[in-house]
Amino acid sequence: MKLFNQCFTGIFLIFLVFTNTAQAQQLSIDASDGNGATSNTVRVIDPSGMGKKITGLSYADIGGSPFWKDNWNSAYLYYKNGTVYKLPKAKLNLYTSEVHYVDNAGVELVAETNLVNKIIFLNKNDTTKALAVFVVLPDYVENKPAAFYKMFNSGTLALVLLQKNLIKVSPYDPITAKNASNFYIKNNYAIYNNEKLIPLKGIDKTSIVSAIPFDATIENWLKENKNKLKSEEDVISLLNYFNSLHK
Repeated sequence: MKLFNQCFTGIFLIFLVFTNTAQAQQLSIDASDGNGATSNTVRVIDPSGMGKKITGLSYADIGGSPFWKDNWNSAYLYYKNGTVYKLPKAKLNLYTSEVHYVDNAGVELVAETNLVNKIIFLNKNDTTKALAVFVVLPDYVENKPAAFYKMFNSGTLALVLLQKNLIKVSPYDPITAKNASNFYIKNNYAIYNNEKLIPLKGIDKTSIVSAIPFDATIENWLKENKNKLKSEEDVISLLNYFNSLHK
């Protein structure tokens, strides 16, 4: 679970990195494990030249948006080789499952997903805090090697979301003389446990308890806390409790 544990213990790292200028290259920074200990060292470098140019993508005739957020956000992009890229302007394309970013020359590029470990988007109002964390895992829906999953918590059991922005083409409209195309969202929730993804049919008690080790302790906790497992927040609370018992 190293991938997940590092995602939510990197706030101290984010604070230290973000106080440095965009021109600081090959900067070594200690990454705190959340308990004051130094777990590893990462390298933050300028993102220019690490991505590829965007080709063949045009959404002008498609309604809606392929992005997780339409606006640009600052972010830290973690590569599998241990390098961390500081991105002043980044977006996550959930249609192509790629990170878009703007380099120092103002050119929009995309990162190669198969090389990426995770991306942490920063809160605009407080850049020492994470807005959202996305990790790269196998796409169990389309049986592809890599896709971005939003991660809601860390620990032995984690709730993750594979959100897909798909395109729906409407029947031919004789008035406009065309088939209208629009993006629509499909959410695919799963539990991540010991390097395995356990798909959920939905956010409900039946789906959740069938995907996790369930016993009388968990049942009693749900009753005492009046937790119906009907929302993301309910599931996160349960998983955090479970993880506190299995550190």
